[in-house]
Amino acid sequence: MKKSKEYILKVAKEYFNVDSIVDIRQLTSGHINNTFMVTFPECRYILQQINHNVFKSPFGVMNNMVLLTNHIMRKCVYDGKSRNRAGLNLVSTRYDQWVAIVDNEYYRCMEYIEGGVCYEQLTDPQLFFEVGRAVGNFHYMLYDFHSRLIDDPIVDFHNTPKRYINFMKLVEQKRKEDPELIESVKDEINFIVERKGALDEIVNKLEDKTIKRRVCHNDTKLSNVMLDEKTGHYMCLIDLDTAMKGAIAYDFGDALRGGASTALEDEVDLSKVGINLDFVRKFSNGFLLELKGKKDTTGTYHEYISKEEVKTLYSGFRLITIELGMRFLEDYIAGNIYFKINDDRPQHNLERAKNQLALALCVEQNKESIIDIINEALIEYDYPEEYIIKD
Repeated sequence: MKKSKEYILKVAKEYFNVDSIVDIRQLTSGHINNTFMVTFPECRYILQQINHNVFKSPFGVMNNMVLLTNHIMRKCVYDGKSRNRAGLNLVSTRYDQWVAIVDNEYYRCMEYIEGGVCYEQLTDPQLFFEVGRAVGNFHYMLYDFHSRLIDDPIVDFHNTPKRYINFMKLVEQKRKEDPELIESVKDEINFIVERKGALDEIVNKLEDKTIKRRVCHNDTKLSNVMLDEKTGHYMCLIDLDTAMKGAIAYDFGDALRGGASTALEDEVDLSKVGINLDFVRKFSNGFLLELKGKKDTTGTYHEYISKEEVKTLYSGFRLITIELGMRFLEDYIAGNIYFKINDDRPQHNLERAKNQLALALCVEQNKESIIDIINEALIEYDYPEEYIIKD
């Protein structure tokens, strides 16, 4: 929703002396939160409204962000890296609080990362290599952070089988209320139903502790990855609202879902939807480079990603793409209550759903090639033999 300049200034007063502001404006990117740029003569800041219809506990979200950013910053200092390029620097209100409440809305503030840029789509594969490094480095930075310290702002966010159950409940409800609506999307529903047997693969491995329940970003799309505008080198991940416990494979897959697709996620011409395997290769190389383990003086291998996690990476790509298609379709059926849509595109979420399900089919058709690419990266970076994906 578009906010007036007067309203944004009212929010800004919670953080700044507004008499010094040179410019203040609303940014248009993002599906969930409203975001504003506040410009001063010497610096810029980001004000962001936390959507409390989606995130029921804004204070819990901010507590997560404070804990995670502090951990990342301490790790940067320990490793001799610059704090200013490695993550979000949060700004407290003039009352020293992390959240400002204005007209029953919740806001937070961060320093703008100067010299950084985020993309909606890439054409340079080397930049996508850097995106892979950014996502891998995020997990390297947090591999020793105890996941029980943070809350889950959205319970079962990437619990794909549970999302399927809820999706089908909505379908059956709407089948009674509006059968024509369900009939109009029967092909998309059937595509999802045909794959229900494999939707629990990663969740089952989390529950039986085959893979680690990590702190994950859970929204690793291109626009959440900050790259250096001049050098193209990775800087950090932004937008930590959905940071919570989960599986690393979903972060791997979500980044590929957005960055390795040959079309934007709302492209309506499905003939343009495909997978750029060179981009899959570049991303996988950058990701696995950052997570390469090391041997100590005794020859013991210390891992930052386990062999069991590596073997779920392809599934993460496939399942997150199906899941996003299902979520877009669910929101369309429900009346567009979660994802923001363009005012002139009433079927925007349906268009997104069709796009993502077409992409999921491409992922399935390229399974062997994607696994080969992952294995090539494992070999290039000298991972132990048992990491190689055999099937």
